[in-house]
Amino acid sequence: MADIKTIPLNLLLRDSVFYMWQNKLHMSCFAIVHALLMYIGFDAIDGWHDAFFLPWLLVYYLFWCFFFRFYFGRRPYLLTSKLFDTFVPSTKMLALTLLAITILLALPLIPPFLGIGTTWAMKYSFYLQHYMEDSKVVDTITICIILLISPFVFYRPMMAWIGSLLGRSGSFKTAFCRTKGNYWQMMFITIVFEVLLALLAQADEYCHMYNIFTIVFGTPVILLFNVLLAKTYDYFFREIEG
Repeated sequence: MADIKTIPLNLLLRDSVFYMWQNKLHMSCFAIVHALLMYIGFDAIDGWHDAFFLPWLLVYYLFWCFFFRFYFGRRPYLLTSKLFDTFVPSTKMLALTLLAITILLALPLIPPFLGIGTTWAMKYSFYLQHYMEDSKVVDTITICIILLISPFVFYRPMMAWIGSLLGRSGSFKTAFCRTKGNYWQMMFITIVFEVLLALLAQADEYCHMYNIFTIVFGTPVILLFNVLLAKTYDYFFREIEG
C-alpha cells in the first residue's frame, strides 16, 4: 500500500505557472487553438443546442489528449492506440457526473409526491417553481454541491484518465487509492478555478462582451488548471514506470 501523500498546493501551483512560462511558445499555441475551439463551440455554433456540437466535442477531446501527451513527452502525441484506452475512464467520469446531476435535480421534486393534495405540498410546489424557474437559487445550490463532490466525480477520476492516456493504469481504484486524503486540497483547487471562470462569465454578461472575456482570459486559466492536473498526476504517480 502506497504511503498517503498530501498535495503541496503552493509548490504545484508555482511549478505549474513556471512550466507555462518556461514553455510559453508552446502554451501560446495551445491557447490560440483552445480559444479558437471555444469560439467555434459556443459562438459559431450554439453549444450543445447545435447538431455540430458532438463533432466539436470530439475535436475538443482530442485537443486535451494531445495536450497531456505533449506535456508528458509521449510520442506520437495523437496518432496512438492509447486514445481508445481513455474511453473507459472518461465514460465512467461522464456517468458519475450525470448521475450526480440527475440526483441533485430530482431530489427537490420528490417532497410534493410524498404529500399530494396537502397544503404544505402545494406551498412547497409554489416555492419550488419560484426558485427553479424565476431565480438561480437552485442552480447555484446545485453548482455548489457539484463542487463539493468534484474530487470524487472529476479530480481523482482525471488521474485515472491521464494514466490510461499514458498507457498506465486507468483504474479508478488505483487512482482513488493513491490520492486518498486530499479531498480538501482537490476541492479547493477546483473551487478557485471555477470562481475565476465564473467571474469572467459575469464580466462578459455585465459588459455585453459575448464571451470574449471567457474565451480570451479564460483560456490561460483553463490551461493552467490542466497543467496543475498533470502536475498532480506526476506528483502521485511519478515513480511508476510506464
